[in-house]
Amino acid sequence: MMNALCDTVAEHGPAGYVPVPMVNLIWTRLQNLTTRFLAALARGPIPPRAKPTPKPTSEATTESQPTQPPRARRKRLTLPCREAWLYRLIPETGFTRFTLQHILADPEFAGFLVANPKLIRILTPLYNAMGIDLPTEPPFAPDPPPDSRRHIIFGTPDCAASESPTPDQDFKIQPA
Repeated sequence: MMNALCDTVAEHGPAGYVPVPMVNLIWTRLQNLTTRFLAALARGPIPPRAKPTPKPTSEATTESQPTQPPRARRKRLTLPCREAWLYRLIPETGFTRFTLQHILADPEFAGFLVANPKLIRILTPLYNAMGIDLPTEPPFAPDPPPDSRRHIIFGTPDCAASESPTPDQDFKIQPA
């Protein structure tokens, strides 16, 4: 899936008027994410480490050195950071967005992410670039349907004929 996403970026990026250096930067970032994910997957779950104790700071004297004027730097090319930037920049990546959402909804994969929180940290930039929210807790069941008022109008699916509401005698259907 990640290789297909890289191919889509390389193919449709320049065609969508994305500068070639930006396409190279996106492609490199996606390859790095893939490499990090596969390496973390090969290592398996890692138990959380205890926080290190802070070391005492020693009082060091700093001598003032003559300051030189800062040198002019070239502006670095950086990736955007707003939500869904990759999906907005290259809309052809929509198939990957759908696939990532589908994988994230899988309870087995969500449980796998909980067992190895390092994978969540690795996947977060990809999910942010595609505009997908990572849940704080894994979904162990499919999402419930949205609340609707169908059960009020049509009754429950198992209701008997005697329980269904009958229309008033004055009820008439009028044309629109």
